[in-house]
Amino acid sequence: MIGRLYRHLYILSAIALALAAPSAKAQEAGHDVCQDVGASAPEPLGDREGHAITTGLFSCRVTEGLLAGAVETGNGIWEWDGTKATQLSGNGVARRPGAILSFQALDGKLELTMSEGEPTGWTASGHTAVNLAAGGAASMMGKTATWTAKSTGPFQFEINYTFK
Repeated sequence: MIGRLYRHLYILSAIALALAAPSAKAQEAGHDVCQDVGASAPEPLGDREGHAITTGLFSCRVTEGLLAGAVETGNGIWEWDGTKATQLSGNGVARRPGAILSFQALDGKLELTMSEGEPTGWTASGHTAVNLAAGGAASMMGKTATWTAKSTGPFQFEINYTFK
């Protein structure tokens, strides 16, 4: 169960990507529905109990914002300390006809939710930056966003984000 939840770690990177979906408002917000499409099992680092690293790939569908209907793909690397993780790196691309955007994760934190000592899901938050934007997404170039995410089922999650 924990291994499966660890696979969601990279999704937090997806969150950063999801943040790349802009809207026409002064304060832009968006929402993505995502799934993990490949993740490593936690690799123990061997220096202490619960210290591990995971990597993973994700895919999202942008459901709100300027890039609604876009498909996002990305990856992430997470360092675990027990039931908490810190994002070490992450990036991705959102594509829709006439618009493309690339993002880089700035930071991220994830925590497993537990019930009776067993993991039941996770919540996460962080920041991302747009490092390339063209076509209908050009106005997003150089912007940063704050995001939150949560698991919604096995290998599934949702991301909400706001650009300042």
